[in-house]
Amino acid sequence: MPELEPDIIWTIAVVLTISALVLGFFLLLYVIIMHNILYRRLDPILFHAPWFSNAELAMFSSWPLSLIKAVHYMFLLTYPSRSLKKRFIGLEQTLPVGIKLKIASKLYILIHILFALLAITWFLFAGTVYIIDNL
Repeated sequence: MPELEPDIIWTIAVVLTISALVLGFFLLLYVIIMHNILYRRLDPILFHAPWFSNAELAMFSSWPLSLIKAVHYMFLLTYPSRSLKKRFIGLEQTLPVGIKLKIASKLYILIHILFALLAITWFLFAGTVYIIDNL
């Protein structure tokens, strides 16, 4: 097996790391923006006892854990059939969100999956380099 030049390995590592940092920063900004939009519309309808436990109501009412609540809302908008079977059982009220927010929620889920794939790629790359260096 031909040996890779150390410059190529470091270049790949730096590109993966910077890509993950930029995508992670973008993802955090996206969640903050979506949280500020969704909590005004959905908290009066969804953020109470049947769908959230007392501990979750206490934790998710302040920042930064309130961002997790926003992710729950985006998952509900993206996959309503699955969310209505798991967390939001018995929700029959129509949610006051438009098609733009549903598309934005689907975009968030897509970017989140992309970030997870990038993280897996980085760990596989780092593990492979470590194994090859220690043979």
